[in-house]
Amino acid sequence: MLFIHRDSISKIGLSLIAIGIGFTIIGVVLTLAAFGITFGTSFLIVMGLFLVIYGMTFVITINKKVNFRLLLAQRMLSWLLILGLISFIWIEALILQSQKSDENVKVKYAVVLGAGIQGEEPSSTLKRRLDKSIEYLNKNPNTQIVASGGYGKGATVSEAEVMKRYFQAHGIDESRIIKEERSTTSDENLKYTKELLISLNGEEIKSILIITSEYHMFRAKYMASRYYSEVYGICSETPTTVMINYAIREYMAVFKMLILDTLQ
Repeated sequence: MLFIHRDSISKIGLSLIAIGIGFTIIGVVLTLAAFGITFGTSFLIVMGLFLVIYGMTFVITINKKVNFRLLLAQRMLSWLLILGLISFIWIEALILQSQKSDENVKVKYAVVLGAGIQGEEPSSTLKRRLDKSIEYLNKNPNTQIVASGGYGKGATVSEAEVMKRYFQAHGIDESRIIKEERSTTSDENLKYTKELLISLNGEEIKSILIITSEYHMFRAKYMASRYYSEVYGICSETPTTVMINYAIREYMAVFKMLILDTLQ
């Protein structure tokens, strides 16, 4: 039977457990009542459970062997938490730093990255990207736009086709729209766009303007630098109500991308 000493250490543990339970409850409530299973709600639940387990390592018992094992676990989890916080702050800083739009840059080609469709209509995120693209195209009549996005699971129409229809419905001439329908990931958006532009021009295209959501711009530019020597970007805005979910999702995506690039 455990005997908990009522000292400052156990109070820290109890506080962590209480915070962890709070995070878990909030994550479960948001999952069931509002957003379903998303990166944001999953993160809250996982973080809550982590804090509960972490708080339990601050317990002091009358068994010295148990105390030693709890101390080892506490130190390991402390380092894991510190490293996680450092990586989160660093990556989110990179994401924020990349959100400045190059509104005045003049390019021959711009590419709008796919963001999902609903039936044969653009998702709300994709619509915001398309509206931002239309703003730029109206100001720059010599620029052509690549609508980049392939076929989702069970889809009968590509994202690129849906984007093309939206552009045309909003006054963009068909001659200015290029469809790229092979891609299913952000990296493929940029890779296949490059291949398509080379086939159209017979030579390398050095510069590209990317139009995507602000939270996605750092990763998009990073990947685009593999294929283009000059990369510019224009950001579409994301509602604050869903930004936390996207910020957490993008953190994990950027973290994975940087780790894989480091290992290669």
